[in-house]
Amino acid sequence: MKEDLLSLLLQTEDEYHSVIKDAIREAEEYVYDRRKEQAAFIEELKQDLHYFEIAGNEQLERALAGESEKLEKEAARLKKSMKTRQEEKAEWISELLKEEVLSLLWR
Repeated sequence: MKEDLLSLLLQTEDEYHSVIKDAIREAEEYVYDRRKEQAAFIEELKQDLHYFEIAGNEQLERALAGESEKLEKEAARLKKSMKTRQEEKAEWISELLKEEVLSLLWR
């Protein structure tokens, strides 16, 4: 009976170790799978960030191009306005000079 009991204890201990080894193996597989999933998720996030940056840069470039176009139009408008004012000023000075010359001639 002692031998049977000892044999049973040894068998139980072997089964216990086998169960522990299986549990460790399953835990290692679980960790490995989670790490693979995490690496894939991180890679997906990197791709998303890359695409977000590209889209943001494109949007910024379009906004800057639009602002540049507005500034060019405004500069052209201001240049035209300045030219018109210079012409008006030149005409006014010309008129003043004519009046001065005429007043000098009539003296």
